[in-house]
Amino acid sequence: MAGLAVGILAGRRPREVNPAAFEAACTRAKVERTIHDFRRTAVRNMTRAGVPRSVAMQISGHKTEAVFRRYDITAEADLLEAAEKLEQFLAPRQEPLEKKLPRRA
Repeated sequence: MAGLAVGILAGRRPREVNPAAFEAACTRAKVERTIHDFRRTAVRNMTRAGVPRSVAMQISGHKTEAVFRRYDITAEADLLEAAEKLEQFLAPRQEPLEKKLPRRA
C-alpha cells in the first residue's frame, strides 16, 4: 500500500510506508494487523476530527471517494450520536402533537 502517509499526527512530515517492512514489523511484534487496519483507523479518526475529505484522501492515498467511503466505516456509536444530534436539533422546533392535529367536531 505504497502512498499511505504517516507521521501527520505526530507533528512530523509525512512519509510513505513500505508495506513489506510494515508487515514484517507487525509479525515481529506479534500484532495481527494489516496496513489496511491502520489506514481504516486513520480515515475514521480524520473524518471524526472534521478533516476535509479532500485532505484526508491525500493523506490516506485514496484516489476515489468510493474507496475512501469503504474505509470510513460507520459504527453503532456513530448512529446513536447522529440520532442524539437530530433529537437535540428538532426538540426546540417541536410543538405538542395536539396543536398540530385538527380538532374533531
